[in-house]
Amino acid sequence: MSWVDHLFVALFAVVYPLVGFISFRRLLRRIAAGRPLDRHKLYRDTIAGHWLLLAIAVLIWAGAGRNWTALGMGLQTDQNFLAGALLVAAGIGILLSQVSRIAQLQQSAIDRLRRQLGSLEPLVPQNGSELARFYVVSLTAGVVEEVLWRGFLIWYLTQQLPLWMAAVLSALGFGVAHAYQGPENLTRITVVGAGLVGLYLLSGSIWLSIVLHVAVDALQGRLAYEISSRSTPPAQDPSS
Repeated sequence: MSWVDHLFVALFAVVYPLVGFISFRRLLRRIAAGRPLDRHKLYRDTIAGHWLLLAIAVLIWAGAGRNWTALGMGLQTDQNFLAGALLVAAGIGILLSQVSRIAQLQQSAIDRLRRQLGSLEPLVPQNGSELARFYVVSLTAGVVEEVLWRGFLIWYLTQQLPLWMAAVLSALGFGVAHAYQGPENLTRITVVGAGLVGLYLLSGSIWLSIVLHVAVDALQGRLAYEISSRSTPPAQDPSS
């Protein structure tokens, strides 16, 4: 482990989330001021930033001549891996059922779900083109964040700490890195991060965590899209 590793962890685990938090707050202020939001650009910038981080990680790892298995890239289809695969399939099945039930909900329930989106509503795709781009964001986040937060960070932390402590710090850091989503979502995201860590440790590789992460992001995005498209438009102020 070298000073390059220290700088890179500081970059993706501290600097990048902090910049994202500040940028999102600025975005909310621009929206409140009535300025239009270009979701395609927002998604495109997110995709580019994530893949740049992954490229740096790959260069650092390859440059150090490290075993890719230590980054979580190994694949051994033993009993633990199969158990993890069943858990992933079950989780995806639950998410798919939630999306399919949207059509059966009453309008009042859909409107209530939309209000729960809170400050995240501007990020929700509003048409088919934006939804397609959002799926690319989901794929990007699933691949890049698992390599960084599960693969690289846990390897980095276990150079000085026991595995259990590295796993806890990875889950907590993942939650804090998504603080832009608001304190009301912090616990949920941390729990998701803990589940992804557990899946990584169970299976011995990041591949199942990547599949689940991509599915969670994509299907939750689809769920939010369905909620937004089926919601009752806000009532107009008669005085306006």
